[in-house]
Formats: sequence, structure tokens, C-alpha cells
Amino acid sequence: MKLLGHVNPEMTMRYVDVAGSDLQREFHLARSQPRHLAPQPKAPNFSPRGGLDGVVDSLLFAQHAIEMFRRSLPNAAPKHRLDQLANRLAKIIRETRKLKPDG
Repeated sequence: MKLLGHVNPEMTMRYVDVAGSDLQREFHLARSQPRHLAPQPKAPNFSPRGGLDGVVDSLLFAQHAIEMFRRSLPNAAPKHRLDQLANRLAKIIRETRKLKPDG
């Protein structure tokens, strides 16, 4: 109390109550609206193409959708599983591109 310049503990407790409720409110606000994250990119414009190019486009769109959903999850088993699936999808895209005649 002496460090804060208060004569009695009741005055210190007034500040503690206000600071505690303000801190809790700001904490919940920060968790619901994180400002430190970069804005999420928009989904790419998707115009279906035919043939192998269309297959690659579809795989890339699926990869993007998985990544956007994965970012919304807390660090837990489902997020880790989506990481694994995204890695598999990247390999499938790579192998699919190899099928192109110029490829």
C-alpha cells in the first residue's frame, strides 16, 4: 500500500477491482478480435478449366480451403491432422503437374 501512496487498504482494493475487471474485459476482447494476425487472403477466383489444368486448379482450390479452415482451429489434433492432409495434397498436386506433356 505504501508503494501506491495509499493510507488504507480499501483504497488500494478499489483500484485492484477496477483493474481486474478491465483486464478481464480487454483480454476477452483481444481473444475474440486478434489484431496481431495478418488478414486472411481471399479465395482465388475460380473459373473451371478442362483437362489436367482443371484438375490442378481444383486441387489448388481444395488446398486453399483446407488452409483457411486449419487457421481457424486451435492448436490441437484436428489442426495437426489437417496439416498432414495438406502435405499429402501438395504431393498430389506436384505429381499431377508431372503428368502434363510439357511438364
